[in-house]
Amino acid sequence: MSRQVTIWNDNKINFLVDHYAYVTNRKLADALGVSIPSIKKKSRELGLSKTCAKRKLFPSIEADILKMSQKNSYRSVADELNLSVTSVNAIVNEAALKGHQKRSKEETGKLISEARIHIIKKERARAIFGVDQKTKLKLFPNKRKYHLRDRLKRCRYDVERNSTDVFIDDETRRHAKMEAEAKKLGFQIMKPIVEYYPIDFQSDNGAAEEQIFTELKRKNING
Repeated sequence: MSRQVTIWNDNKINFLVDHYAYVTNRKLADALGVSIPSIKKKSRELGLSKTCAKRKLFPSIEADILKMSQKNSYRSVADELNLSVTSVNAIVNEAALKGHQKRSKEETGKLISEARIHIIKKERARAIFGVDQKTKLKLFPNKRKYHLRDRLKRCRYDVERNSTDVFIDDETRRHAKMEAEAKKLGFQIMKPIVEYYPIDFQSDNGAAEEQIFTELKRKNING
């Protein structure tokens, strides 16, 4: 039987009671180190409510919201302007009723995709440096292979992403132990394939290549 973790203590409860009325749930969650649903649940248990007056938004702020919302998520806009996501969403929807052109579904999808890629890159960087992830995204099908591929690249082994073929050349700083580990994980260490053609070899561009070669040779002779 798992033990229930207690996230609330007297200090946190007192802080919530003192600040709930005029501080956004997101800021409260960040300050107390808990989730927003936990803030909402605890506030209901304590009978708290948002009693602060509605913040007046000047036309310039509304204009900034509409402009920024075209290329940024509502969450990013809210954080940048110190507003709630609900306020940003309400302002954009109200403006849309008056003729404002909201971003399309395709543009929204692109923003979501870019944000996801950005998060994945940051999470991968955390993993490489041994820092715990902040999300539950599955970053690597095989973490050992990913880390080893990164180490190989740093030592100037030529290995493509998601490939198990590892090429070496004169600039490669070879490591027997690392290569042995790579082979155990299914990597193949090999030298680049060099193809030698006979002198009379003709490529598919034969005549054109001869013409270009002649022109270049003539330029070199004439300076």
